Amino acid sequence: MKLKFILFLILINCILVAVEYQINLSWDEFEGECNGFLSGSIGEDHAFLSGGGAAEALEGKLVSVGEGMSTDAQQVFKIKSNEGFFTFWIKDKFADDDMNDDPNLISMSKPMISVFKDGTLLDLIKVPQGAGLACKIFTLDASSGAVDREIKYYPKSRIIVGRIVDAVTGEPLKDALISITDYMKQTRKALTDETGIFIFESEIGQYKLNISREGYISTNANVRMGADETPREIVCALSPQIKEFRIVLTWGSRPRDLDAHLSGPNPDGGDFHIWYRNKYPIGGKDFLDRDDMDRYGPETVTIYKPAVGSYSYSVHDYTNRDSKRSKKLSRSNSQVFVYGQNKLLASFEVPINFRGNCWHVFKINEKHEIIPINKIKFVKDAESIH
Repeated sequence: MKLKFILFLILINCILVAVEYQINLSWDEFEGECNGFLSGSIGEDHAFLSGGGAAEALEGKLVSVGEGMSTDAQQVFKIKSNEGFFTFWIKDKFADDDMNDDPNLISMSKPMISVFKDGTLLDLIKVPQGAGLACKIFTLDASSGAVDREIKYYPKSRIIVGRIVDAVTGEPLKDALISITDYMKQTRKALTDETGIFIFESEIGQYKLNISREGYISTNANVRMGADETPREIVCALSPQIKEFRIVLTWGSRPRDLDAHLSGPNPDGGDFHIWYRNKYPIGGKDFLDRDDMDRYGPETVTIYKPAVGSYSYSVHDYTNRDSKRSKKLSRSNSQVFVYGQNKLLASFEVPINFRGNCWHVFKINEKHEIIPINKIKFVKDAESIH
C-alpha cells in the first residue's frame, strides 16, 4: 500500500510539472528574413536558442524545433517547464553580418508571434512598425503563464545602450562623458546626446563603464554582453555634488513602480518613515527628492539634515505588492547608489532569484557607516517597512 501511495505521488507530480509552452514565429518572406531568439533562466541556469536550427538547452526544457521543421510556423520554440523566466527577441537575419543595415527590414516583414500554453492561446502579437535591426517582444513567467509585452526596437543587436539622467530632476544629461573598458583593458569614449543617450557596439564579454560630468559625482557601472548578443540597456542617474547622504535607485523596464523607503531619527524628535505616501519635510526640506512611478527611475532620497541615530533604506515593489511568490523585484536589475562628501560611497545590486516584494538594502549606523543588508522578503503592509 505504501509503495502504491508513493507511485501515486510521483504520478501526480509528473502531471503537475507537465507544462509545455509553444512560441510560433511567422513573417512575410517576400519582404524580409527574421530570426527568433529565446533566452531564459531556470534557477541559476541560463541559456538561449536561435530559431534557425534544431537545438535543445536547459536539459531539454528549452527547445528550438528548427526553421521550416514545423507546419505551425516558420520558426517554433518550446518551453517544457512550469518555472523560469524567458525573453523573446526578433533580429533581422543578416543584421549581425552587416550585409544589410536597413532599419526597416523587421518592420517590413510583418512578424507575428503566437504564444500557447498546453495548446491554449495565451497571446497573439503583431509586431508594429518601427525602425531597428533587433526587437524585444515579450517576457514569459513560466510559473504563472504571464506574457509581458515589451515591444521595443534597437538599432543593432550587439550594443550597449544607456541613458544618463539627473538624479534629482530626472532630466536627461547632455555631454556626459562615458568611458567603456573591455576585458582587454581597451577603452573607448563617447558623449551623451541631447536625450542623454549613448551607444557602444560590443562583443561578448564584460565591460566597465565610468560616467562623469562637470558638477556631478562620477560613478561606475558593469555591463555584460551575453552569448545571446541581444542589446543591453542601462539607466544611470548622476547626482549633483553633495556632502550629505544621497541615495539613488534605478531599475529596468519592469516592474513599473518601485518605491524607496527611508526610516530614521527626526531632528525635531522621534522617528520618521519617508516614502511616496509620507513625504513630510524634515528641517524644512523634503528628503524624498524624486518619486518615479513609470519604471527606470531615478527615485532619489537625500538626508538633508542628519540627526543622531541610525537609518534604514529599503526598496518596495509596489507593482507586485500583493504577490508573495513574485520574483519580479529580484529580476528588476535594480541598483542603489549612495553618495556623500562629493563621492560615491557604496553601490548595491538587487539579489537574483529571490521571492518577495521588499529589498532591505542597507543601514547607516550612528557612526555614519554604511552596513549592507541586501535581503529580499515579503511584506504585507508597506507602512511596516523599517
